[in-house]
Amino acid sequence: MATKNLAIREEVYKKLLEAKKEGESFSDVIEKLLAKREDLLSLWGAWGDEGEVVFIENSVKEMRKRSVMRTR
Repeated sequence: MATKNLAIREEVYKKLLEAKKEGESFSDVIEKLLAKREDLLSLWGAWGDEGEVVFIENSVKEMRKRSVMRTR
């Protein structure tokens, strides 16, 4: 199996380390996170009302802001 070295910020490394379970590699963690992202993308367009989509997008942005503030 080929390997690659990646440069990531310290805070990203810490988040990956927190997500990593015993016996998992960082590759396993990244693969799991990417799979979750793909699962969410399959839902895109599931809501028919554009106003509802905007509301959800704004809610997600707000949750991300709060999450960033908590990590500081």
